[in-house]
Amino acid sequence: MLGKWFPCFFVAAFMFPVFSQSQTSRSSAAASGCPVEIMSFDAAGVSAHIRNTSGKTIVGLVFNAAIADATEHWKWVHWDFDESRPLRDFGWNKEIKTGATKRLGWEWGSYLDFEHIGGGAFVLTSVLFDDGSRWEDSERSGCKSLWYKHKKSTFRPVELPPRGLALR
Repeated sequence: MLGKWFPCFFVAAFMFPVFSQSQTSRSSAAASGCPVEIMSFDAAGVSAHIRNTSGKTIVGLVFNAAIADATEHWKWVHWDFDESRPLRDFGWNKEIKTGATKRLGWEWGSYLDFEHIGGGAFVLTSVLFDDGSRWEDSERSGCKSLWYKHKKSTFRPVELPPRGLALR
């Protein structure tokens, strides 16, 4: 009996770490494309706590916001909620050194009040560095913070609509 179980144990003991390592490295690679880590997001007051992980000093950031209705139909937030106008930018133009954390807040943004809708997403779309270089979102970067009014399934990913030409 021991002869039958030992090969199964051997395969499980030595192959599982290989699989778990490959999953970890993919996650790290996906996260490394984002120049900041969004550590927290306050849905009630439109503020974010971030860390500069880019390796450069950041001098400008632009975020966009999306909201979801109760059935998770997502829409980007436009100025005055008028879809004929451009997307609402949440900009930040104060220096953030490499490795530094910063709490960003927008007093005029509190009217969004994500607390009373199905969910919200705060998405980093553009970064300007002190050397003049920039990072632009590829719409697949994962530089976002999500909030849900209800319990969210871990099996279905959030599918935000494309920002398209409305971004600028």
